[in-house]
Amino acid sequence: MPKISRFYPKVKVWKICFMPDHIHMIVRVEDDLEKGRHLGKVVIGFKTGCNNAYWTMFNMTNPPRKGLFENGYNDKILMNDGQLDGWKAYLDDNPRRLLMKRKNPQLFTLLQEVDVAGKKCQMVGNRFLLDIPDKVAVIVHRRYSEEEIASRREMWLACGERGGVLVSAAISPKEKVILREALNRGYRIILLRENGFPKLYKPSGASFDACAKGLLLQISPWDYHIEKRAITRAQCLELNRMAEVLAGEK
Repeated sequence: MPKISRFYPKVKVWKICFMPDHIHMIVRVEDDLEKGRHLGKVVIGFKTGCNNAYWTMFNMTNPPRKGLFENGYNDKILMNDGQLDGWKAYLDDNPRRLLMKRKNPQLFTLLQEVDVAGKKCQMVGNRFLLDIPDKVAVIVHRRYSEEEIASRREMWLACGERGGVLVSAAISPKEKVILREALNRGYRIILLRENGFPKLYKPSGASFDACAKGLLLQISPWDYHIEKRAITRAQCLELNRMAEVLAGEK
């Protein structure tokens, strides 16, 4: 494999992870690059060096010759403290996640146009959670007192403890806290999402592990969008309605 630092001494490779069909790299640009050189040039140079080594290794001297890479790349600039350690851990865990996806492909397959609570929905995860009759809708209304929230929290978590399913859009901060606790406890969860799923969607972090264990189903009645936009009141009401319908409370 060609060494980037040989041609771009200001670019250091901190970590690299080889997967069956792609590569992850963490690089550090230690100083301003020369005029006309940027990260895209570095990536092109790396890919060209790999292709040349590949063609030489297999004595592929005559064009046309197929290279190892598709066009383009995806990059992410790390700006905040802790991101580097997080991405290092992500790369280290990549092979394990791939193995889990290959062992349980049905849990990571995006399903389209599925009838859920009277809506055509997209979903990812264990669709058989819909068949479990013991479900509760986790919805924290503004009118609830702290005592009522505490009482309902115990009821909702008790459902998860006995093997039932918590259904929620996790819209309010207190709903998010309860769903996070249920996720950490390993309870079954149906999560209703405002945003749909991109073509190559895969859950991450604790959600990935829950999905791999068949403990999570994510559902959205709307298509995926890339805009950063706040959820509307009408959407909140619709997702909460769906949660109540799935839980048999409406």
